[in-house]
Amino acid sequence: MKKTLCMLLCIGMAAAMCACSPGEKKTEDAPNKTEGESKGLIGITTSMYTNEGLTIMCDTIKEKVEEEGYQAVIKDANLDQAQQTKDVEDFISQGAKLIIVEACDSVGVKSAFELCNKADIPVLSVNQVLGDDLLELVVGSVTSDNYTAGYEVGQEVVKELGGKGKVCILTYDVAFVCRERGDGFKAAMAENEGIEVLEVFDGVCTEDAAMKKTEDWLQQYPDVTAIFGNNSNCGVGIAAAVRSAGKTDDILVANVDGLSGDIRNMEDGALDITAVYPMKELAAEAADKAVEVLKTGKCGEDPRLKFSLCTIDDLDTYKEYWGIE
Repeated sequence: MKKTLCMLLCIGMAAAMCACSPGEKKTEDAPNKTEGESKGLIGITTSMYTNEGLTIMCDTIKEKVEEEGYQAVIKDANLDQAQQTKDVEDFISQGAKLIIVEACDSVGVKSAFELCNKADIPVLSVNQVLGDDLLELVVGSVTSDNYTAGYEVGQEVVKELGGKGKVCILTYDVAFVCRERGDGFKAAMAENEGIEVLEVFDGVCTEDAAMKKTEDWLQQYPDVTAIFGNNSNCGVGIAAAVRSAGKTDDILVANVDGLSGDIRNMEDGALDITAVYPMKELAAEAADKAVEVLKTGKCGEDPRLKFSLCTIDDLDTYKEYWGIE
């Protein structure tokens, strides 16, 4: 009896040890297991998942394609094109049925697209603007009219300044989506003789970098009357620097994206003009295109969605859009 009891205790202890031993760690490199049989993996790689708009975009696409029975994995390249190319290689090695790319670099992403083509895996470009040579490498592209967004924001800036002012501009030309915004804004400035562009500074798309550059400008150009940023991160950084300097009443701040941080800054008086990115609509369109490609092997006409100009008069509309209480 004692021997039997001892044996049972030993077996129980061994089973408990096995249950407590570390198993395979789940990472983003391994698709999550879902109930039932999946139709296949869809890889999603983005330039900056920590950007609120791109988070919404990626999460919405993931949710919608999983409703169609696919598995989806999101990878964040964190503005590193080499890392994004590696992430695409990982998706290929996992046998992805389709890869969705929101590129870090509108030129440097070419090698990632070529890898997909070589592996005979369709690649869908979202959000980013591409040159004609790269558009030949993708099955489709879903983006927005960024040039018009920048131009319309610029027109509103000129209007608010009464046709006269001194302006500083932040651009990020390596990403064509931001380059087009900056080009549109600069075109609006060039149409008005009373506007003096003090400086165009390229290479900024993060909050910290925008705040630091704005602080420098406030010292260098004490008579600056307006500052433009190419995305929401820049808008938040510029607003923080202007607010800290106590100049929210003296300097007009404008940007493109109109994400929730921008809307909150507008409510506080630290941001004056933005163009709201139709990110929810873009994500839904991208998900539909992805499923269309997987079902038919083809993709319909590439849409270019419209931004919406937002000033303090439109605040309630976009608070509701982003779910801000």
